[in-house]
Amino acid sequence: MATAEAEGSQSQEKSLYHNLCSTCNEPSKYRCPKCLTLSCSLNCVKAHKEKSGCDGIRDKTAFVPLEEFKDLHFHSDYHFLEDVIRSLDNAQRMKRNFGFMHYLPPNLYRLQSVAKRRKTELRVLPVAFARRKASTTYLRYSDGKIFWKLEWVFPQCDLTYSDARVDEEQLLGECLDKYLLIDSEEDFGGKLDYYRALGHKGVSVLMKDERTPANVTRFLELNQNKSLRQNFKGKKIIEFPTLLVVSVIHLSSYLD
Repeated sequence: MATAEAEGSQSQEKSLYHNLCSTCNEPSKYRCPKCLTLSCSLNCVKAHKEKSGCDGIRDKTAFVPLEEFKDLHFHSDYHFLEDVIRSLDNAQRMKRNFGFMHYLPPNLYRLQSVAKRRKTELRVLPVAFARRKASTTYLRYSDGKIFWKLEWVFPQCDLTYSDARVDEEQLLGECLDKYLLIDSEEDFGGKLDYYRALGHKGVSVLMKDERTPANVTRFLELNQNKSLRQNFKGKKIIEFPTLLVVSVIHLSSYLD
């Protein structure tokens, strides 16, 4: 009899000990959903969070042994799965309504949409990318025209120039005039004399095929007698086109 009472007393003391507030050792009232730490008051809850860095948010994906699995865990898992299904459903709905471009600001979304109608795949990069920051391509709302930033690379002279905004209806050859014509107002300090000696007929304009795998470099030849809009049809452009101006005698080095 005495032994049973002693064991009961020890059990009660042990139970009481395990239900004390971890901060002040008073009888506990709350259990942290995340780390199961016991607390007795709001002040002790705050003290626990400050000391341990615990945010008090239960990890819904944490493993729970079967012997500890209760109705509370079952209902929590059920609601968690409902949230996942709801998120997937919302994502599918947004994909159907907006495609993959809904994250863009309105001006870039409209630019990308108009380019798509031109059969041009325009990829807009995240704002942290240098190419995104350098892009001046824009859509003029009044008439729905795209004005492209053009980056010109002259590999035989190791030079690169750019034009900020060029009308998509302008012929590619006309865009090259200021670089190739001898009587152009811009002389570039004689740096392009080699290309000016070749003229339009002595050069070809190439554009990298962005639809090939990253480890493959392939170029597409553009038509100087067609507009930018016509030349970019069926092409993929990342922010703005980079155009290589190569001499005809070196053309075979760039094409398959």
